[in-house]
Amino acid sequence: MNATLTSPLLAPSSNDAPLIVSIVTHSPNGHTAAMGKAVALGASAVEGVIVHEHRILGSDIHEGRWLNEAILADLDASHAIIIGSPTFMGCVSSQLKSFMDTTSERYLHRRWVDKVGAAFTVSGLPAGDKGNMLATCATFSLQHGMIWVGVAESPVSGHGINRLGFFTGAAGQALFEPPTETPNAEDRLTATCLGRRVAEVVVRLYGSKSH
Repeated sequence: MNATLTSPLLAPSSNDAPLIVSIVTHSPNGHTAAMGKAVALGASAVEGVIVHEHRILGSDIHEGRWLNEAILADLDASHAIIIGSPTFMGCVSSQLKSFMDTTSERYLHRRWVDKVGAAFTVSGLPAGDKGNMLATCATFSLQHGMIWVGVAESPVSGHGINRLGFFTGAAGQALFEPPTETPNAEDRLTATCLGRRVAEVVVRLYGSKSH
């Protein structure tokens, strides 16, 4: 007997239901938040998409465990989840990892299957092992059964987009400068391009013409 598997997000929905791209950011010094704003700018420019921005805060972490049910409920209702944090010691921040670990119940119940996933990060060096941080985010999303979207633009285009050469996600560079100065315009443009690409994929997958 053949069984039909139906993804919860691929089920028909109301034509006037909003397509939601959620951005989850941990940014202790403001640099990653600046990248997140650029991601939101790109996603919100796509017609039919609304953007929800969430911050991972220390006040939501108790005895080492992050928990904010309101944010998790919003992510359950989102069509895409884009996550960002600084690259700390070659990986995601401990605060973002705490958020990731809290989603294990969603993993067990496969609540986020077929959502679109992406990530962005900032570190003090041009490379700074950002690739490992982004790979961690990709692994997390793929374990949830999400559809991973990376950066499409190549640095060889000469337009400054993706100047650091990371394709798994959007990468920026900032050290001790104020977040109004770094990440620089090229890195923010890379983040904007990623946000727009994620939103465009969401529209193709879940827009009214797809049902």
